[in-house]
Amino acid sequence: MAEPLVFDGVGKIWTRELDGTLKYIDEKINSVMFAPQFAWEKVFGGESGYPFHLTAQDLADTLSIEVPRYSPLLAELSQGAATEQREVTFDENEEGILAASGYKIKAPSKFGGTFVTGSEEVYLKSPEGALTKLAKAATTPTAEQYSITADGTITSDSTNENKNIIVVFKWKKDKGTINGFTGTRKPKPFKFVHRFELINDRTGNPVQVQLTVYKAIGGGTLNVGATRKTPSTSTLALEVLEPDITADNPNGYAAEIIFSE
Repeated sequence: MAEPLVFDGVGKIWTRELDGTLKYIDEKINSVMFAPQFAWEKVFGGESGYPFHLTAQDLADTLSIEVPRYSPLLAELSQGAATEQREVTFDENEEGILAASGYKIKAPSKFGGTFVTGSEEVYLKSPEGALTKLAKAATTPTAEQYSITADGTITSDSTNENKNIIVVFKWKKDKGTINGFTGTRKPKPFKFVHRFELINDRTGNPVQVQLTVYKAIGGGTLNVGATRKTPSTSTLALEVLEPDITADNPNGYAAEIIFSE
């Protein structure tokens, strides 16, 4: 079709590794912008202020994607991060009241994890906020000491009852995901597909549209911050690379857009 169309809506995106392995799918995206860029170098000579020749410059096509959610796979695609599935350990701190029966740390049971034995640090907190570190007792604790059970219950001398304590400790889960960012990381190239639907304003009919970038490589800023009452967004700035000629791309197009009404 040759009719002009207004591009609105974002549809969904997915990526494949160059061997065809499906890597990432997302339909909760804010924007996708493919920006082909072509430029000339002007050649001047003689008296005229107009160029007498134009030399084509290197292409600078770009692809930008804004997404409102973090994903370990996005970290791989855009930043070259490593992703591991294995046991994970979290740092934690809690504040509570040291009762006569002691204080039991809450995070391991709350989050379905296991307390890391020996990882704790215990502090008394004064009304002014000053912290006094308690030493771990081998036997019955004194006022400057504490004891802890295997399940994370902390007790101390009776003189410390009803005082505020702060506990810094670690807990772990058997299964978790780790994104690792090294100083030598590099993203790997991939195939990118953006599938969406438009409306033909003249006929009112839906128009099916697909943007395919056959070889792109990641870049941009992946936002992993947290701001109060503000959702985070990440803008990925991808570079378009020279593709290989393959069975699904016999013409060797770097990118193509297809339409069907």
